[in-house]
Amino acid sequence: MYDYRNILIDFFKSNEVFYNSKTIDKIISFLEEVFQFNLSVNIVGTKSKDEIFIRHIMDSLSIFSLKNYFSYNDLVNKKILDFGSGAGFPGILFSIILEDSKVFLLEKNQKKANFLIGLSKKLELNNTEILNFSAENLAKKPTFREKFDYSVARAVSNIFILLELIIPFAKIGGKIFLYKSKKVFNEILETKELINRLGAEVESVNELKVPLLEEFRVIEVLKKITKTPKKYPRDLSIIKKTIA
Repeated sequence: MYDYRNILIDFFKSNEVFYNSKTIDKIISFLEEVFQFNLSVNIVGTKSKDEIFIRHIMDSLSIFSLKNYFSYNDLVNKKILDFGSGAGFPGILFSIILEDSKVFLLEKNQKKANFLIGLSKKLELNNTEILNFSAENLAKKPTFREKFDYSVARAVSNIFILLELIIPFAKIGGKIFLYKSKKVFNEILETKELINRLGAEVESVNELKVPLLEEFRVIEVLKKITKTPKKYPRDLSIIKKTIA
């Protein structure tokens, strides 16, 4: 078993992320909650606690190594959206670390949303709101449309669906961070026109080194430059038909 506490401390120190003993305790408690819940409900793909720690917790935290885009100091008092949060990666981790920011976890699946609600209460994450809604409906509400400084998506499958649903949430000047693998470079060529049509542009692609994981990881950064046309996002069934 890995020494979770020291791995986290080393990572936070090397990436200038403020933490204290409570931060570490909550992350380890989060790991335990996901591990136990996953034994009965398949909320993440791996059953090993070490694998969950590396492939989900450390992979999620790796975004903090992008100091030009995702530095701890720049994230204070911001509105952050975790799109398709699932088991809470990376949103719950952001909630734990960024106590002065407001973190919204959007999760359409009722069972996963209930898990997140219980988790946020158990970990006393008072800066967290769980949104158990469909993205295409929520993105049309004035309270949420173009209101987020940072929007983040990890492990969301179809890139065309993801872009149409997530970009409307970003405020003008806001950033969208997509956790991606090697296929990101082909996806950028295929989606450039769609990204522009939705009011954004690709700002950069940044390779990451996830501690103890020998796999290629990147963060694609989009910047919102103009308002998204009102007709977007379309109904999910219509989006699926256009990419079929």
